[in-house]
Amino acid sequence: MRSNQTQPQKSDLLRFHNEFEKFSVNTEQLYRELAIDPAVMKVSDSSIHLLKYYELMELAAERSENPYLGIKMGLESQSTDLGMLGYMLRHSPNFEKAVGILHNYIVLLSPETRTSLLKENDNYILTFQILSTPPSMARQTIDMTLAQFILIGRDAFEDTSWEPERIYFEYSAPKGADLSDFPINSELVFDHYFSGVCFPANIDSLNKEDCDPQLLALLESQALQALSEHNTEKSILKHILFLISSNIGNTKMTAQNVASELGMSRRTMHRRLSECGATFNELRESIVLNIAKETLSKTSVSITELAHKLGYADSSAFDRAFKRLTGKRPLEYRKIHNSK
Repeated sequence: MRSNQTQPQKSDLLRFHNEFEKFSVNTEQLYRELAIDPAVMKVSDSSIHLLKYYELMELAAERSENPYLGIKMGLESQSTDLGMLGYMLRHSPNFEKAVGILHNYIVLLSPETRTSLLKENDNYILTFQILSTPPSMARQTIDMTLAQFILIGRDAFEDTSWEPERIYFEYSAPKGADLSDFPINSELVFDHYFSGVCFPANIDSLNKEDCDPQLLALLESQALQALSEHNTEKSILKHILFLISSNIGNTKMTAQNVASELGMSRRTMHRRLSECGATFNELRESIVLNIAKETLSKTSVSITELAHKLGYADSSAFDRAFKRLTGKRPLEYRKIHNSK
């Protein structure tokens, strides 16, 4: 199994496509709005850029008018959907081992993320954080992961109806959503300083008898090798993302210049990016789009000034590009999302 920073696991895209259709998402319209080739979503061995994946999940929930799409998808996932990580969790002898495996290897399934286990009074809290993207822009992905944490609890307790006492979210409550429709009957804490699921302390005393320690050892050995490959890929991707991000608005920071900064030919850089499921233009476009969305949502900077800072020749060019990527003009987006 192989994964990297720019994509969810390759097998996930087909599963997501099937899940979208199951939840009555108009996938044809969804992929068109995000400029995603539908064929990419309908095969088992394909990938999309990680930031595009977050956007895909958010727009799918918005277009289907299902604010809890991510957590519903997560609750219906199987251990096989999580690839090698899922099998390792299934064969973990106890909660402590499962949490350790999750902490060490979740990056293979969900790049640029981390988990931690906190002790609070008589509870444990398993937390989840996306490092590269603001929580408000990856709510559905966070929700889906928290739902999978709940499945870990159900597996540990051998109780398919188990629900946590409390769930924490690092973002605000969804506007206009009816929280009574939330799929889990737990206390919901929004605007928290982390996202996570609360587990009772007695969970650490539970041991599973149907686990296979030899299989687990074999899987961990394979995961270590996959993690080594991931870290090699991650290094070059992080460097490219840093160079693009730190030179936003600099029209001279071309693919050729970035390749030169990395000490490689442009062709070699494009090949390395292709191996990671990305292109230079996709990376740059995703970074610019995220900055534009954040700026429009949280500041009163004029659209003309924003266009100039992002490297567009004029505001009309920015207007066209933004509408192509989001389906809305910058002013429309600001009216809908600006919190000030």
